[in-house]
Amino acid sequence: MKTSTPRCRSIGFTLIELMVGMAIGLLITLAIATVLINAENQRRTTTSGSDAQINGGLAIYTIERQLKMAGYGIVTDVTTTGCTFTIQSGGSAIAGAPPVLAPVLITAGAVGTSDTVRILSSSKRNFAMSVPVKAPLYDPNQTASAQDTTFMVKSALGVAAGDLLALVYNAPDTTCEGFQATSIPAVDTVKRDANSWNASKFPTKAANATSYLVNLGTLVDLTYSVTADQRLRQSSFSLATQTATTQDLQSNVVIMKALYGKDTTGSGVIDTYDAVTPTTSALWRQVRAVRVVVLARSSQYEKDEVTTTLPQWDVGSGLTVPAATGVTACGTSQCIPLKVDSDSNWKHYRYKVFELLVPLRNQIWNS
Repeated sequence: MKTSTPRCRSIGFTLIELMVGMAIGLLITLAIATVLINAENQRRTTTSGSDAQINGGLAIYTIERQLKMAGYGIVTDVTTTGCTFTIQSGGSAIAGAPPVLAPVLITAGAVGTSDTVRILSSSKRNFAMSVPVKAPLYDPNQTASAQDTTFMVKSALGVAAGDLLALVYNAPDTTCEGFQATSIPAVDTVKRDANSWNASKFPTKAANATSYLVNLGTLVDLTYSVTADQRLRQSSFSLATQTATTQDLQSNVVIMKALYGKDTTGSGVIDTYDAVTPTTSALWRQVRAVRVVVLARSSQYEKDEVTTTLPQWDVGSGLTVPAATGVTACGTSQCIPLKVDSDSNWKHYRYKVFELLVPLRNQIWNS
């Protein structure tokens, strides 16, 4: 009989098997990581596109809301619009006050840069109509009869002590001068007693039978612009403090452009769009609307070039749009390129164009 001896067996993984397993695990990890990275990039792209949609939408809504009130209480008479405006504080003209009384003042930027839009309206909430004057007429040189401090009016309805008023001399005089109503002693009387707003003999000229007062309240004076770091900025100028308060409203706003919509033929239909600010009351009466475009950009930088051509503002066909605004032909229509190529990486972002056309209802109603 022979005794059998059991053989020794190998237990565990060989080095080759271990290396193959590790290689498979690394490949699976790489595949999972790639899927997660792509998913995250897709999520960021979608989110940033949504951000551009929200920022641009809110920016255009804010401007639209203010444009609808443009000229309220100011352009209550056709001869008011565009009158050269002067107002003093402490005996000196207020620097920064609007140069004219008009619903909207567009300051055109160079081709490829943003415009600024300044919107004016009265702050009176209850009643803001023009107030015709009557005899005895205001005269800064008639001190004995108190005509230098008293405005006799047909009705002082809506005027309150502390309101800022503008004396519109009326055609052919195209100027208007501001002062403060200090008291309303009777329904047909507005007093202008001496204070920081009311320097001696200001307003400087005697009123005439066709002159009237415009009630500014405290004057709503808002300016919208785009900053260098791509933010929509609202600047509110106060006549009382003679300072402007700025607030950045929306980020990733690249460009804002604006045009006056004008009826140059008197047909009641807008036929011309340009950024040329009118210089006379007759030219101001042609302005019927304001057209604004806002270009918003996504915040996500894309590795690939996702935008290959400059965004464009289609202003339509059959309308007069001066070449000075940068208009070019685009098919059968006319377009204004929104130049964002000052940034060398502009092709790596997504863009969204927002446009609005706002009829200046206060301007239309007064005509």
